[in-house]
Amino acid sequence: MNACPAMMDDGVIRGVMATVECQTRAYAQGGYLALTTGSSVFQSALTALLVIYVALIGYRMLFAQGAVRLADAPGIALKVGLILALVTSWATFQTLVFDTAARAPVEIASLVAGPTQEASNTGLAASPVDGLQAAYQEFSETAAAYGKLAGPNAKGYSSPQAAAAETAAGAALALFVASAGVISAATLSIGVLTAVGPIFIVLALIPYTRGLFVGWLRAITASALIPMVAWVLIVLMLSVIDPWVAALGEQRVGLQLDPQTTMSAAALVFVFAAGQAALVIGASVMAFAFRLPTMNGDQGSRGAATTPAQAAGPQTIPLPSRAERLALDLQRDQAQAASRSRTASAAAAASAASAAATRNVSVTLDETRRLGDTYRRPAFTARRAGASR
Repeated sequence: MNACPAMMDDGVIRGVMATVECQTRAYAQGGYLALTTGSSVFQSALTALLVIYVALIGYRMLFAQGAVRLADAPGIALKVGLILALVTSWATFQTLVFDTAARAPVEIASLVAGPTQEASNTGLAASPVDGLQAAYQEFSETAAAYGKLAGPNAKGYSSPQAAAAETAAGAALALFVASAGVISAATLSIGVLTAVGPIFIVLALIPYTRGLFVGWLRAITASALIPMVAWVLIVLMLSVIDPWVAALGEQRVGLQLDPQTTMSAAALVFVFAAGQAALVIGASVMAFAFRLPTMNGDQGSRGAATTPAQAAGPQTIPLPSRAERLALDLQRDQAQAASRSRTASAAAAASAASAAATRNVSVTLDETRRLGDTYRRPAFTARRAGASR
């Protein structure tokens, strides 16, 4: 961490933001390497979790427990490989986690605020960090100038100059908190969450501890969204207060201080500070709405354990396992075979009865005389001549 230069003469806002960014990156890298390569406890725990996870998956596939199927094997192998890559290589972890959380939101904010910065190419918004430093310094010097006019023991309600001095000092503080304070706090949060990230990434293997990984992912997502919305609002604020800050500087240099101008400029800063707080809350709400999809390999391990929210919501019928499907198929086949056997027996009985009836009819017809024999005349017999009748 000594590689970061000391920035004591660059102004309050510029120095705080540059120092926090540099120190956070060094701290995150050092913590990650100390945890993953310098700790035998973490490596032993990682090996044990991998063995247990692979054994559980193999047991479920072998004995058809739960909803794990052989077709899920490529997805399981990909998940295990991704986890191993993230917890064993800082270059991979830095690219996929740290840079994504720390740099990607700032790049998106610069794209969104690009038209505003181009429109004020010579104003405070053209270079947001320098513009914040200039605005903070101007409010601080204006407060000091009004304080000299009001006197050392003046109260805010005693004179307009005293009220303007307190308001300008409050505006400088609000400007610092809403800009450098919010962004630096989010950067520190990203650094700490990155340093302990391998622990929560490993916990994603086990379904019962995956909730901790989801919570870590939501926290780092919120820490990444906050700088994005903060920078967009900062650029807008600088473009709005630019003429007011210029007017304060002209009045201070010309010794023609107008309390009304100071109060108006400070009011604008207070409004944007309140908007910054609302955006921080909104970014947190968006991040905590994140959900991970349920995998087939995890449905069987959870069993019948349901949360109250799941019990109150619509229930889905669980799919039968392979063993249950096989038993149902066997029962269906036995029922179909029995039905076919009964049908064949009935058909054979009917065929036998029909054959017997046919034989009876044929015998009766053979024993009966031919049709028309009862209607024939008696045969003619020849008689001798002179025989008496």
